[in-house]
Amino acid sequence: MKYDFLVETTVAGILASIACGCGAFPLLIKRLNIQKNMGLGYGFAGGLMFSASVYNLILPGLTLGQNDYTSFEQVTLVLIGILLGAAFLWAVNVSLTPERLENSFLNKIGNRTEILIFVAMSFHSIPEGVAVGVGYASGTHIAGAENLGNYIALAIAIHNIPEGLAISIPLRSKGASIMYCFFMAFLTSLPQPIAAVPASILVWLFKPLMLPFLGFAAGAMIFLIIMELIPEALEDKSPVEIAWAFVIGFCLMLLVQVIL
Repeated sequence: MKYDFLVETTVAGILASIACGCGAFPLLIKRLNIQKNMGLGYGFAGGLMFSASVYNLILPGLTLGQNDYTSFEQVTLVLIGILLGAAFLWAVNVSLTPERLENSFLNKIGNRTEILIFVAMSFHSIPEGVAVGVGYASGTHIAGAENLGNYIALAIAIHNIPEGLAISIPLRSKGASIMYCFFMAFLTSLPQPIAAVPASILVWLFKPLMLPFLGFAAGAMIFLIIMELIPEALEDKSPVEIAWAFVIGFCLMLLVQVIL
């Protein structure tokens, strides 16, 4: 069907949100030192996302439209998208500083730490949803890349698990049930399917936008890896351990591309 990719985009976005909720379930294992090993999870997820950014977003962007653009124009459009994606995530990070949130109405809703985590993770889900949407729309145009959306959705879904865990740990430590932790983690990731569908439609209808959109999604994910995932991982693991987790995640994503 002509519009099947919209259904796939929606389902993939919802499944990625559910994966975020599943990050609460490891807390059921009493003897598992979750906080000690969470750094490896972030490093591993960073490798997955970086691989998806390079091989599923940037490289297709540099090969797409070879008959319509010169090589310089292709690179320029992709680079503009990368810079815009990074700038978008940077702007989100600036807008979510503790100082600004402390004086806002959000501080009156509940525990300040819980609100910061919830709002930050929710906003970070938007570029991830855009990445999923762009992936499925791109797969309709790029020969041999029909599973492009699947690669990106899988990487983001796995990346969402440690994010869900990060959301659940402070909630669980204050006596929240596992199902409540699951629900709150799921809610923070809900912007993914919401952002994925319009991004997918926009790129599918306006093919010239695909190059900067691919770059935008890649830039947002790469910026997220460097700005948040790696620093978080280094808080409780050595650089060598994080490097190995990152490389293993990177290699696994390459293998997944062949299997899917």
